[in-house]
Amino acid sequence: MDAQIREIKRQFRMAMNGIVSTSMREKGMDYKINFGLTLPLIKRIAEKYSPNAELAELLWKENIRESKILATLLYPAQELTPEIMQHWADTIVYREIADMCCMNLFDKVPFALDKALKWISSDNEMLRYTGFQLIARLAMTQNVFTAEVPICIMDIINTNAGSFSTTTLHAAINCVKRILQIDRPTALTIKTAIESWKNHSPLNKSIAEDIMDEFCFLYSEPIV
Repeated sequence: MDAQIREIKRQFRMAMNGIVSTSMREKGMDYKINFGLTLPLIKRIAEKYSPNAELAELLWKENIRESKILATLLYPAQELTPEIMQHWADTIVYREIADMCCMNLFDKVPFALDKALKWISSDNEMLRYTGFQLIARLAMTQNVFTAEVPICIMDIINTNAGSFSTTTLHAAINCVKRILQIDRPTALTIKTAIESWKNHSPLNKSIAEDIMDEFCFLYSEPIV
């Protein structure tokens, strides 16, 4: 396993893009090592290896951007437990890694939605962001939620939107917009949830208007 890790790092080093790495560091992504590899290149490296939980765990422990992304591509979803998924989510520092986890791994396990709903209720800002991104991903890939799910999400947004960071708030709104795309009945469930909101702050009013505008765009008719 150590030999594989060394070989992977060698491939990272050979493909290093200093310009991208420097740009990311200037934007606050201060990994111990950032080789600046593009996502397509990391995926090509992943294709050389069979899914392996032990290898993925070792890569995840490295404070190296490319190692963490590669870990999300190599961890077999069928072997991911709720405990390991929670540990990974708890140790995410940058939004890019949260996005990669949701896109490459977290959305493929049967307990993904339960985890995401817990995360968006968390006081941890990165967990909130990851939860909304994961729900948005599930809305795209599974394309079905029970009626209770959008109601729960809208209630959490109504109650906590004022404490969200700007990035998490955008993720929350985009998450709801993804759910709107599932079908009209689901969209109407969201409408009903918004109508029951008790917090009518300027921020919440703005969120509601944004979501309703999206409904009109998707279904070519006003909500009455």
